[in-house]
Amino acid sequence: MLPEITQLLQLQERDVRLRGLQKDIKDVPLLQQRAKLQLAGDQGAVDAALQKTRDVEVRIKAVELDVQTRNTTIKRLQDQQFETRKNDEFQALGHEIQRYQDEVRSLEDKELEHMEELDAAKKELHAAQAKLAETQKHVNDDLKQLDERAVNLQKRLEETKVERTGLAAPVPAAALELYERLLKTKGGTAVVPLENGICGGCHMKVVQNTLQKLKQDETITQCEMCGRVLYSGG
Repeated sequence: MLPEITQLLQLQERDVRLRGLQKDIKDVPLLQQRAKLQLAGDQGAVDAALQKTRDVEVRIKAVELDVQTRNTTIKRLQDQQFETRKNDEFQALGHEIQRYQDEVRSLEDKELEHMEELDAAKKELHAAQAKLAETQKHVNDDLKQLDERAVNLQKRLEETKVERTGLAAPVPAAALELYERLLKTKGGTAVVPLENGICGGCHMKVVQNTLQKLKQDETITQCEMCGRVLYSGG
């Protein structure tokens, strides 16, 4: 095998590694976003439980206000009843007082029902908050690991770039230029094996002349179909 083929294979291995590292680095933000999306469902459950709690609290406040208003009316009617000297007016006021007192009892029963609803809503809220906190902890751990992964990947990327520069330096200029051109146009694979007369890049059978040229091992041999650099793969 020509020395420059060995050099190009080593260079290609680093380029493959570089592409993998670059892809992994690019994937980190997507993985971070995916991790954060785990919170969406739990946060939604907390928001819904919180809104439910607030709605019940509003209904309780409304009932309390209604009770207060009716108690004020009862007090006013009782004062009027105390001041009247007419029996029919006294009785009429008594009926009104009774009606308002019945409404107060009904409202107080409703308030008790709302209080039970509030207790259940608060339990639901606390459970949702606990689940969110647990998920948040897992997400924080995942994000921390992803941050560390990003740092390590970047470090490995820079190290591999240095290695590639060192490997590219001794490669003959013509061979390096050919390699770089093929690398851009052939999907990142410039140097491929020839096995059983089949090109490892385009998977086409090469002509006899190409086989003979590769056996002579005097100059770089390219596949006549795809142009990739060939080496004997067995």
